[in-house]
Formats: sequence, C-alpha cells, structure tokens
Amino acid sequence: MVVGLTGRYCSGKGTAARAFASRGFRVVDADDLSHKVLAERAAQVIKEFGPGARAPDGAVDRRALGRIIFADPAARTRLEAILYPDITERIRRFVAENDRDVVINAPLLQRAGLQSMCDALVFVTAPVLVRLVRAMRRDGLSLRDAWVRINAQKDVRPQLNDLGVDTYTVRNRGSMRSLERRVEGIVAGLRG
Repeated sequence: MVVGLTGRYCSGKGTAARAFASRGFRVVDADDLSHKVLAERAAQVIKEFGPGARAPDGAVDRRALGRIIFADPAARTRLEAILYPDITERIRRFVAENDRDVVINAPLLQRAGLQSMCDALVFVTAPVLVRLVRAMRRDGLSLRDAWVRINAQKDVRPQLNDLGVDTYTVRNRGSMRSLERRVEGIVAGLRG
C-alpha cells in the first residue's frame, strides 16, 4: 500500500509521518530528497537564480533561495523544473524497491504528479496562526518570511480526484498524541 501524505507548510506532516513509521510504514520524505538534489544541482541552481542564491562556501544559500522562490511563483516553477524530475524518480524507485507499506511525505504531492502512485491520500491541516508560530520557532523565520511561505502554498489542499483514491483530512489542532491517534485510526481503516 502507498499512502501520499501532504499538507501545507508547518501543518504537522513530519509528526504524521513518524506516526505512520511507528506503525510499520517506510517513509520517503520529499523535503529530505529535495535538500540532497539541491546540493547535487547547486551549480545549476546558482546559475539560474544568480549570486544572491550562493552561500559563502559556494553551496546554495537555502534561506536566500527561499526568499526568492516563495515571493515569486515563476521563480518557484523554475526551481521545481530543476529539482522535481530527479526527486520524483527517486521516490518512484523507493516505492518500487519496497515490499512494505510506504508513505510518500510530500507537501507538493499533486504538483509533482505523485498522487497517481497512491492508494490513499492523507492531508494534514492546521490553523494558520499555529503554522505561523511553528514556522518562526522551527525554522527561525521572521514573521514576514513565514507568512510569505505560508501564502505560497495556498494551492496545496485536499483535492477530489478521479483516480478512485480515498482522501483523508487530519486536522492538527491539538497535541502530538492527538495527531498520532488520528493517524492510528486511518491506518486501522486502510488495513481493515
């Protein structure tokens, strides 16, 4: 079984992914893969976005690049064109090589076209204020930068699709344990 786990920035996808992992799912994380692919394609990314995207050590300055791409949808699309083909290929390979249940943790699951691989989709949502506070604490962002990132993902939402894939929405408004219990319920339903 392949479950697509998605949701907006700082909604709690990581906690949900850990809950799936504790129930025997193998997790492939698109954000982790994007960091690896970004490092591998640093020269191409810096050439595309200019010296403002370069860190002093010659690598990509992810924070500076984030300011560029989250403020400009066209820039974000250019970055996705550089990174997504390799990320999606690695995810497809991971799924193909695993004989256990798999979770694809990908905030931009549908944008990357990965939903077609999934038997079920789980969308994690949290109130905007909660996500804003998490972004500032977890990622050390200013209020403005956190708000720009949150606004950049307005198109990330549970979508009805014609693929015959069940979609579950998990509202993350309480404690981590509450979120874990919601995931437990979904897993029980999927395996039942």
